[in-house]
Amino acid sequence: MKSSNGDAQLAAGALVWRVADGGGLEVLAVHRPRYDDWSWPKGKLDPGETLPACAVREVAEETGQIIKLGIPLPTLRYPIGGGRMKVVRYWAAEAMSKDAPAVAARDKVKPASKHEIDEMRWLPIEDARHLISFHDDLRPLERLVEAFEQGRLRTRTFVVVRHARARRRRGWEGPDQRRPITSGGRERAEELRGLIAAYGVERASSSPALRCIQTINPFAQAAGIPVRGYPALTEESHAEDHEPTAATIRKLLGKHRNRVVCVHRPTLPTIVKVLRSHLTTRTRGALPRTNPFLPAGGALVAHVIDG
Repeated sequence: MKSSNGDAQLAAGALVWRVADGGGLEVLAVHRPRYDDWSWPKGKLDPGETLPACAVREVAEETGQIIKLGIPLPTLRYPIGGGRMKVVRYWAAEAMSKDAPAVAARDKVKPASKHEIDEMRWLPIEDARHLISFHDDLRPLERLVEAFEQGRLRTRTFVVVRHARARRRRGWEGPDQRRPITSGGRERAEELRGLIAAYGVERASSSPALRCIQTINPFAQAAGIPVRGYPALTEESHAEDHEPTAATIRKLLGKHRNRVVCVHRPTLPTIVKVLRSHLTTRTRGALPRTNPFLPAGGALVAHVIDG
């Protein structure tokens, strides 16, 4: 979802990581000549942009790296004058192939000028701790290191999307399966294109209902991948028996691909129950607790550690 923080200035970035030949962790830092400081690639949110899409775009602009987002890292907040705060969301991120389907679904980027970013370096962790200019910027670094040491840094994503706002049932005369999303729903579906692409999604699954297909079609069409429909994810199937819906989610969750699944509000309690059964002690409490769990067009991103 797009984030709302009152009058705060929103920004997003990523700690791009890799494993060096010797097995140690390295992170990518950038130098800003205007401030003569070293920091993580980040930047302000554009109108209509989601924070994950912003993070991916800013990394591409400032470093040329094509990335996919992983686990979230600590959010930083600091005053910027005039009584306002700047809020910066961070994710762990890995480089990915420029030929991956999700990359085709992203907006084109313009490289940052040398006046904005004039150098970037891959740094071993100890070097990063000494070179990074601001102490608060070490908070996401330490969380990254902790996840690496505990084997929780490399993940795949399972994105659950509730379909965008659709035409009202009472005003729709055709079959419910053919009820489309509204103009506002189409705007949200376009925003979701960038959000889904930010996580390197490779597969698209959905209820066969038109409103679900339309919600993730902007991403799927731009990425050049099909949307596969699963009848067990429809409202009607779920109303008859919850178990086929749960079994389908468990099956899709077990496939080793970054995936998006678009579903209906009534199916969300069953889907969240399946996800909750896979939580670890570290992630317990991360899922929403009250129905409908997601607003229309909302997305829930699960980070899955295989094995």
